[in-house]
Amino acid sequence: MSEEILKLYGKVRDDLKFLTASDVRTRIIITLNGGLRSLRDLKDETNLSSATILHGMNQLDEKNFILKQSGGYSLSQTGKIVAIHLISLIKASTSLGELEKIFLRHEIEAIPEYLLETIGSLKNSVVVESTPTDVMKPHTVYAELLSKAKEINYISSVLLPQKIEMFEDLLESSSLQLMVTPEILDKWIEIKGRENLKKATEEKDFKIWKIDDARMSFTVTDKFIALGLFSTDGIYDLHKYLIDEDDEAIDWGNRLFEHYLKKAEEVKL
Repeated sequence: MSEEILKLYGKVRDDLKFLTASDVRTRIIITLNGGLRSLRDLKDETNLSSATILHGMNQLDEKNFILKQSGGYSLSQTGKIVAIHLISLIKASTSLGELEKIFLRHEIEAIPEYLLETIGSLKNSVVVESTPTDVMKPHTVYAELLSKAKEINYISSVLLPQKIEMFEDLLESSSLQLMVTPEILDKWIEIKGRENLKKATEEKDFKIWKIDDARMSFTVTDKFIALGLFSTDGIYDLHKYLIDEDDEAIDWGNRLFEHYLKKAEEVKL
């Protein structure tokens, strides 16, 4: 696979440089992605001079990335595809600064590659960490956000006892889909009792799913997402939680949950 990608890179290397090496061309592409723009519009939005813009436009025109229309300029179909990928790259690069706090030295294999490709959706995430004076800070922040949620989807291959009581309380006013590994399910049943869980699934908006492997603790709700990962030494990191309340991140989180839901088996107690 790497050899094939390197061959592809050799074919498009100059195109990649063309797209990323010029601040002017990048600003024009991003601005035109918003729709038709006149030269005056481009000047106002890019803070560039007319001469500089026109020079960049000529370069983009040679690549068939733009169209000149009555009233201004727009992206061609090819240009729109380029803009989507360029913006995705910018978002991903923006995300990595904060995400490095949780991704570095942590397992990321639980996140499918196609969702890692859209990691820019988490550009406004924050990583909540324990401190010497507030070891429980990640849990406290998580609990406060969870208390406001009405739709809760949870995946975990680690047992966090404090969440058992938290979810039980929220079932009075929220829906819950719980997806756990067989070991965690057995422990959950041991703690709460099979009959109690069965009653909850029958009387509440509550479903339990079993998944063979999901190396993380992940929550997506109608209000936020929260992600905890295992360290590369195989130990779950209780001291860091990625939190994001943006709609784009919640959409990303729903796709991650659906990815695992397709492989899960509903539990009938």
